[in-house]
Amino acid sequence: MTANPIQIRRRTPLPVMAYAVYLHFSGPSLRRAARALRLIVSRSHASMWRWAQRLGPILGSIGADPREVRRIFIDETMVDLGGTPAWIWVAFEPDLHAMLDFHVSWRGNSIDAYLFIRRLVRRYGRVPIHTDGAGWYADACRWAGAEHIVYDRPLRNLMERMVQCAKDGTEAFDDLFPARKSRLASGRAFERVHNWLSAFTSMQDFVFEDGDLGRPPLMWEEGGDAAVAGRAAPYFLTRVGGELKVTEPSKTPKSRRHVA
Repeated sequence: MTANPIQIRRRTPLPVMAYAVYLHFSGPSLRRAARALRLIVSRSHASMWRWAQRLGPILGSIGADPREVRRIFIDETMVDLGGTPAWIWVAFEPDLHAMLDFHVSWRGNSIDAYLFIRRLVRRYGRVPIHTDGAGWYADACRWAGAEHIVYDRPLRNLMERMVQCAKDGTEAFDDLFPARKSRLASGRAFERVHNWLSAFTSMQDFVFEDGDLGRPPLMWEEGGDAAVAGRAAPYFLTRVGGELKVTEPSKTPKSRRHVA
């Protein structure tokens, strides 16, 4: 007797999930990316949203090599999450063209700036922190023991464009799948935004390379449900007991991306 096809769970191959998320972050909306993916597999835009949520924390664990970070640029912007204002803080390394980290908070003040800068200092060392000169950064850098430098207008324009890109994407993401008031009160909305921004910050280094589309950040080998993360393919994204996990081979070529 043939099983009811409605009861059969359709398991999407991990490489397809990774490529779909890459496709979305390269420009198309979730709906357009889902239509483009139909050449490979038919899935809804809601499925792609869940894939971004699932892969976000995994992609976020792959960051720039702390030994190559020489300076950090920080900027912030206010976003609207379900009608409630929140703040997104973004850290960028201009020499590596890499988004290093982000921070989400309900307030924009010296305390939240300090919490973000302290995390950056612990991860990348006491490198100079460049900001637009907002009042809260001077105190935050002093508390974290980091040198504070105010960047000039050309670099300010660069950071403003980057932060605006993160703001537009985050608000569009929240508009498509808005968080309920109960989630906002419990902080669960931050988890969704964190997952999305983790994927966003990780993808930016791959999606755009010298102004053009770069290669996908997750590649895979024939004959296995394993994906390789990074341009030099130094990391593997695999299924382990139903969970997704980043693993590092015993011998890894030098790369500016590593698992934190």
